Amino acid sequence: MRILHLADVHLGASYASFGLYAAERSEAVLEAFRGLPEVAREHGAHAVLLAGDLFDSPRPDERSAAEAREVTRRLLEVVPAVFLVPGNHDPLVIPGPYADLPQAAHVFSAPDPSQPVRVDTEAGPLHVYGFAYDFAHQPDPLSRFRRTDGEGVHVALLHGAVRDAPHWSGGDSLRLSRDELGALDVDYIALGDYHRFRPPSEFAADGSVPACYSGSFAALDHTETGPRGVVLAEVTPGSAPVVQLIPSGVPPLQAVPDLDVSSCSDDLEVIERVTGLVEEGSLPVVTLSGQTEFAVDPERVEAGLATRFPFARVRDRTTHYDSDRLAELATRDVVVGHLARQGLDRMRAASGEGGGGLRDGALGVARRAMGVTCANGASRRAKSSRGATRGAVRFQTRRA
Repeated sequence: MRILHLADVHLGASYASFGLYAAERSEAVLEAFRGLPEVAREHGAHAVLLAGDLFDSPRPDERSAAEAREVTRRLLEVVPAVFLVPGNHDPLVIPGPYADLPQAAHVFSAPDPSQPVRVDTEAGPLHVYGFAYDFAHQPDPLSRFRRTDGEGVHVALLHGAVRDAPHWSGGDSLRLSRDELGALDVDYIALGDYHRFRPPSEFAADGSVPACYSGSFAALDHTETGPRGVVLAEVTPGSAPVVQLIPSGVPPLQAVPDLDVSSCSDDLEVIERVTGLVEEGSLPVVTLSGQTEFAVDPERVEAGLATRFPFARVRDRTTHYDSDRLAELATRDVVVGHLARQGLDRMRAASGEGGGGLRDGALGVARRAMGVTCANGASRRAKSSRGATRGAVRFQTRRA
């Protein structure tokens, strides 16, 4: 049996982390969400399971509610059943965010199932046990689970945080454990809440825990790097499920961690270095590292990348205080030289205090604020022609 499993779509989210790209990001997510019926048809899905947080709030805006109604209606033209449970972002309230969905879609509203919902598919009977998010009234819903004797595929559908997951921190999510999931006598456990795809092999290498997080449908902020989408699960009674992540089609965020830019001569070269590493259709989230001979301007790098990609995020972790250029500048009897000497003295004093990184960053910010530029060709911004000598590095300050 082929089951399309998704979660954490968060319709109506603000995407504030994307800044000026937020509105475009929201439209891209809606466009991909509208394509779900075609995904189900293309992959021959027999049912669709949505494991919570379809909406970003318990009272979604009218457009989000309308999109959910229409997509669910079209899904029911492709598959015989669509099953949904609420999440911690869209819990059941009066009237509830799921109240207007087509009646043929089954929304679980109780924290523990007394009986599964059965539907007949071309692949045989499907039994779905839905656990509605309700931590306040039922903190231990899995203890009430009982499997029925019906033939076919048995699936548990719930939204909660597994305590051994890397993101576990308590919070307001339904608490789950690997042992509790392993004790469920079902063929597949469709999970929502954790925003990274986590296949059954991450729960148990031997397949004894048939649980899977589909992850978020699309990255909600710049921290959610990597592929995002929906899971196609092929489920056979008595066997470990086979799952694959199908990309949603929303541009993913590609992490470029610890990119050493020590050999770069200026910000423009950093931009070119990053651009060459970004995969087609992806958005870069970059952490710059290394010992540079110039003070990296992360805002300038980010702005340069934004001319080539709809969105980019840059974090500067480079160091600069040991550079030859800064040491040479500190010998000058000018205001900027005085600034350099003070900064270097504080950096040396902080070497054993664990605060060097912060002070190094502050020194770089101060240099950029003073308008320090290099005029020996390594920096393309300074174009003064006065006083050039072979092998010399010249710095100048802008007038306040």
